[in-house]
Amino acid sequence: MKFKIIIVSFLWYCVSFYAQTPVSILSKTHIRYGEPIILKLQVQAEKTDNIVFPEIKDTLSWHLEVLGIEKDTLIRRGKPVYTNSITFSGYEEGTFTVPSQRILVNSKEYFTPRYKITVSSIPADSLKNPPYDIKPIITEPKIFRDYFEQYWLYMVMAATILIVAIILAVLYYLERKKRKPGTHIKVGPDILAIKKLKKLEKSNYLDKGLSKKYYSEMISILKEYMEARWNFPATRFLSDDLIDYLEDKNWIDEKERHDLSIIFNAADLAKFAKSRPEISETKVHTEMAKKFINETKTEFYNLKTQDEY
Repeated sequence: MKFKIIIVSFLWYCVSFYAQTPVSILSKTHIRYGEPIILKLQVQAEKTDNIVFPEIKDTLSWHLEVLGIEKDTLIRRGKPVYTNSITFSGYEEGTFTVPSQRILVNSKEYFTPRYKITVSSIPADSLKNPPYDIKPIITEPKIFRDYFEQYWLYMVMAATILIVAIILAVLYYLERKKRKPGTHIKVGPDILAIKKLKKLEKSNYLDKGLSKKYYSEMISILKEYMEARWNFPATRFLSDDLIDYLEDKNWIDEKERHDLSIIFNAADLAKFAKSRPEISETKVHTEMAKKFINETKTEFYNLKTQDEY
């Protein structure tokens, strides 16, 4: 079969030189895994003829991988012979098809034949190396070191969890011991907000020029206070919409609206316009925020209630 393919390809090759018909020659049709094959495409034409070979990238087909492409031009009988040599191979056992390749000669299409490629595995030579009997696996008893090397990560994680659980239990016991039986104090949102603002004042954001971060935290503190004070999702509102909502609900007066507008406008400039207010101006805005909280707070949250236990 291989000999017939070579004879037919040779005859087609000889005849096609005079008709400008492309010739395709395949080096072999049966290979082992990874063994290279060469598909040679040739066209003999005039020097003025326009020859376009197929554009091939990484594969010829799903199972045939291209290893390289070489182009060459020779002069035979006064005419150039253009050659494209495509080297490829297969890495899976089976019979696969090399697709037909399109070649353009002066815009006229020519198609090469399709070839069948058989890829087989490499057989083991059992005559040179006779097989031996399979010996049983000998197991040795494991010691503590073997278990530790295999499961040391789980042991460390378990020990860490146990230590953390003990520490939390001791802290909880000490905290419970400090409390007076029968009562607990529910801290109001105004106290929490003032405490957060004082902590913000002690930060070094302003010294480092981080006005945007300072105002972002101050606005978050105010909105969290409003959510707890009036029980509505203040953090979802934009600045102007939030102030209008508070005024429509009659929760703030004209002076409180004015103070909030100044604070929110300064925060928007710091966050979006990259403005950097003076430190003294930022401190004034912080005091205005404290004043707003103290003027709108309620005493309900500062009462002592009975413990549920």
